[in-house]
Amino acid sequence: MVVDRSGGVTVIRPGQRRASDPARIHFEEGRLSAVLVDDHELVLEGLERTLARDAIDVVGAFLDGQGALDYLSGATAGPTRVDLAIVDLRLGDRSGLSLVEQVRSLRPDVRVAMLTSFEDRSAAVSAVRAGATGFFLKDSSCGELSAGLRRVAEGHLVIDSRLAAAVLNGERDRRLTEHELSIVELVAEGMTNRQIGAELHLSAYTVKEYLSRVMRKLGTTTRAETVVRAVREGLLPDREPGV
Repeated sequence: MVVDRSGGVTVIRPGQRRASDPARIHFEEGRLSAVLVDDHELVLEGLERTLARDAIDVVGAFLDGQGALDYLSGATAGPTRVDLAIVDLRLGDRSGLSLVEQVRSLRPDVRVAMLTSFEDRSAAVSAVRAGATGFFLKDSSCGELSAGLRRVAEGHLVIDSRLAAAVLNGERDRRLTEHELSIVELVAEGMTNRQIGAELHLSAYTVKEYLSRVMRKLGTTTRAETVVRAVREGLLPDREPGV
């Protein structure tokens, strides 16, 4: 983020960013480091001040997802320690949910929390499924937010109390039955619906219905994606999908 104060006007150009040089960052014991992603400059500035008071140092603040990904990959400033990525649900260049998945894939060591103005139950469930371990509303008190983020950094799942029930119910609904797991295992072996039906004494139509239900639970759209997601979540042993 680059700030141009010429003529007494502050201009933040989309796509640009402000980030600390990793070589000049000195972490004090007990302090956390965070990257912020929000397409509103006022939100970034307010968050940075709030978090700094509670020993959470913002090492990068970005108006878009690509800037954050470049920084986390080391492409723009070299690798640095980042404990938290705090991501807005709605960004200009992509959805916050897709950014959560990208950050978790790029930097598994970084915990991701979502921060939004919208009390959206389905978004909270989707965020957890994408890999976020924190979901906070922007009207949370400063103390609640900072304390919650610290727990996220420690590895806990922290959801705003107004949305926690929806997330827990969503995760409960997501569990696969023994029959569904058997079908996913056979899909991973490369079997067609007809072959799976013959193996389990089911019609190909019934197998298709079971597989559609599994995809809804896991939030996937293809057979290969379903196998990959099942492996990632520990439902299947690690393997290359045969589909």
